[in-house]
Amino acid sequence: MSNFQSSEDSSIVPQQSSQLIGLDEFKSLFYQLNAKPDTEIRLLRGKKILGLPDIRSINERISSKLRNHELISEIASISFILSNRRIKDYSTWAEFEREKWDTVNEIVRAITIKWDIAVKLPQYQLPQRHSLKIRIGTEIPPKDIFQLILTSDDITELMEIRTPSICKVDFINEILATELLNIVVEWYEGLQNLPEDNPFNSFLNKRGELLSEIIRYSLPVILLIIFYQNYDYLLPPASLENLVSLKSITFLLIVVLAIFITGNFLGVKLERYIDERISQLEEHPRFSITKGDFKEVEEFKKRNKTLKNEILWRLFWVLFSLTVSSLAKFIFQNIQQSPS
Repeated sequence: MSNFQSSEDSSIVPQQSSQLIGLDEFKSLFYQLNAKPDTEIRLLRGKKILGLPDIRSINERISSKLRNHELISEIASISFILSNRRIKDYSTWAEFEREKWDTVNEIVRAITIKWDIAVKLPQYQLPQRHSLKIRIGTEIPPKDIFQLILTSDDITELMEIRTPSICKVDFINEILATELLNIVVEWYEGLQNLPEDNPFNSFLNKRGELLSEIIRYSLPVILLIIFYQNYDYLLPPASLENLVSLKSITFLLIVVLAIFITGNFLGVKLERYIDERISQLEEHPRFSITKGDFKEVEEFKKRNKTLKNEILWRLFWVLFSLTVSSLAKFIFQNIQQSPS
C-alpha cells in the first residue's frame, strides 16, 4: 500500500526542472509562437526624394549590419502603392530587382520595405526573430484619418498610417533594434530634400485662406468706392432740395445696399474660386522610380503654374477695376475743367 502511494505521489508531484531558461529566452520562445514582440517606432522628419539607388542603398546597409551577427535567415520584401489603385508586391528582393521600372507608366504613391530577420545572438539558445519596416508615402487626407480613429483602437497602427515617413522595428534584442533604427534614420537624413516651392506658392499654402477671406470682405468695399468715385456720372444731377429729400435718400440707400450685396456675392464666389485653386496646388513628387514618376515631375510643374496664373489673374482684375475707376474719374475731371 505504501509502495503504491509513493508511486502515485511521485507521479502527481511535478519534478522541479533542473534547468531554468532566462526571461529573454522565454520572450524569444513566445515570439516564435506569434506572441506580440516589443516595438519601437521612429518618425522620419522632413520630405525627401526617393529613387532606386536609395532603395538599394538601405538594403545593402541593413544586410551589412546583419552580417556582423550570426544570421540564420533574412527575407527582404517590398511593396509599392501605385496610381490607378494598383499595388505591386515583391515577396523577395530578387523579384524586385528583376522589375523593369523604366517601362512602368504608373506613379508611385507609397513604398513599404520590410525585413524579416532571424539572428542567433550569443546570449540566447534560440534564434531571435526581428522585423524592420520602413514606410514612405503621401499623407492621408483628414477625412480618412477620422474614419481610422473610429474603427481602430491601436495607436501604433494609427501612427503608422498617419505619418508619411516612418520606421518600425519589432524586436527581442534591444541593442540590435537600436542599431537598425539608427541606420535607417541616418540613411533617410542623407536623402535629397524636396525642392522648395517658389515664394508665391509657399505663401498661398501657408496664408492662402487668409488672403481669399480678405478679398471676400474687401470686394464689397471696393465696389462702393468705385460707386462713390463715379457717383456724379452714374446718377443724374439733383438740386440741394432733391438731394436731401426722403425719396432721394431712400433711392441712394437702395443703390448702396444693392452694390454691397452684389459685392458680397461676388466676394464669396471669388473666395471659393481661390480656395479651390489653392487646395489643388501640389507638392513636388517624392519618388523618382518609374517612367511615370519622371513624367509626373513635368506635369506637376505645369499644373501648379496654371493654378498660380489663374489666381493671379483674378487678383489682377480686382486691382485693375479699382485703378481704372480712379483713372477714369481723374480724366473726366480734367476734361470738364479744361476750357472749351
